[in-house]
Amino acid sequence: MTPITKKVTKPIDPVAALIPLARGLERPTDYYRGRRHDGRGLPDNILMFHRRGARAMCSEDGARHFHHRTVFIFPLQGSGRIVVNGRAFGLEPGRCALIRPYQFHHFTGFSSGEIDWLIITFEGTGTHVEGTVFKPESAGFWADLACLLEEFRARAEAANGGGIRLACRLTLLLEGLSAAATVRAENRGKAGEGEDLLLKVHDLIIADMGRMIPIERMGKRLGISASHLRARFRKGTGKSLGEFQREVRLQKAAE
Repeated sequence: MTPITKKVTKPIDPVAALIPLARGLERPTDYYRGRRHDGRGLPDNILMFHRRGARAMCSEDGARHFHHRTVFIFPLQGSGRIVVNGRAFGLEPGRCALIRPYQFHHFTGFSSGEIDWLIITFEGTGTHVEGTVFKPESAGFWADLACLLEEFRARAEAANGGGIRLACRLTLLLEGLSAAATVRAENRGKAGEGEDLLLKVHDLIIADMGRMIPIERMGKRLGISASHLRARFRKGTGKSLGEFQREVRLQKAAE
C-alpha cells in the first residue's frame, strides 16, 4: 500500500508579498505632488513609489534630505541604515521608519544583493505616535499596507485619484504603529558627522522666521567663521545657506 504523504504549504511572507505590488508603481515626475482630497485632519497629497537598488536610495552628492513632507519607509527586501537628525537606525524587512517634516535624514550601509524599498510621502504628520523606526508584528498591519498599495495603483487613472479613500487607509496604517514595538537608535544621543551643525542652523532659522539671518551673524552665534559655515553647510545639504533659509520660510508659510 502506497503511503499517503501530506503536502506542506509554506506560509506566505506578508512583507515579501508586497514586492511585486511595489515594483508596479510608476516613477513620480514630481516628488512633492501626490493624491489630494478635500477632507480635513487627514494625510494629504499622498505619493507612493518604489526604490530598487542602493544607488536609488542615496543622493548623488551625498547630501541630507530635508523637506516639509512626512516620509513612511518600508524595506521589503534588503537592509540598510537611516540616519535621522544624527541618530542611526537599522532598517530591514519587517521594520518601517516614519520621518517627520523638517527632519534631516539620509541612507547608508546597504546590504549587498537585491534592494526593494517602498516609500510613502504625504503632507501632515497623520499620527502622534512617538518613535522613528518600528517593528509591526501584526499580520493586519501588513495586510492594511497591501490594501493601501492596491488602492493607490488601482486609482492611478481616476480623475480625483481616490484621495479621501487613500487618506483613510493611510490613517489606519499609521494608527497601527501604536501597537508596534519601537526600535532603538544604534548611536543614541550622538550626532553624525556634520549633523549637529545642520540641526543648530535649522533651530536658529526656525527661532527667527521673521527675517533672513546674515551668514556672518549666524557663524558668530555658532562660534565658527562664515566661510567655514558656508562650506560645511553646503557639503552636508548640497545647497547654500541662503537657499536653505528661503526654502524653510516658504515651506513654513505654505503650512
